[in-house]
Amino acid sequence: MGYTRRKIRRINFSFFLAGFIFAGWALFCVWHGWPRFRAGSTVGFCVFGAAALFFTAFPAIWARYPEKHPVNHELLRYGKLPQIAERLDREMQGQVDVLRPFRFTATLLVYDSGQEFQMIPYDQIVSAEVEKAADDDVPVLVVQTRGGRRYQWYRSWMQRRFDAEKVLARIRTAAHLDEAPVKPQ
Repeated sequence: MGYTRRKIRRINFSFFLAGFIFAGWALFCVWHGWPRFRAGSTVGFCVFGAAALFFTAFPAIWARYPEKHPVNHELLRYGKLPQIAERLDREMQGQVDVLRPFRFTATLLVYDSGQEFQMIPYDQIVSAEVEKAADDDVPVLVVQTRGGRRYQWYRSWMQRRFDAEKVLARIRTAAHLDEAPVKPQ
């Protein structure tokens, strides 16, 4: 099984797991009542039950419309789905440098924080920089693409901790952003 299928299954599993947890809380509300007033168990059951249905609906929708899945949607930005998925799978089997949550393949930058997936071919990257609003702010890694897309990654517990300067240097090297542009003659 390739990287793309594993990533799709992990995201689907995380949504089913969230739905299962909310369903468990809904059942807890029915049995024990929450909070401790008369209609609390009904309200708790309805809120947690709705959240459970919300999270389990996404994998069902993605099964019916696979192009809407976050992984497939990201892959479709750069070409036909089977070709780009095969390219990603092939490159992830080869030499991959990892600076968690970033993966650097031969021609692709892959951001894989567990619950999130983003992919950018190096030839599409126009600029990469680290932005800081103030001294105490968390640095933000910003990448711009030829198509005008702007990717921002924060060093946080949700998006994983990473050394922004080290990742920036690796992106700039892989995308050849430090090289002087060649002028046509």
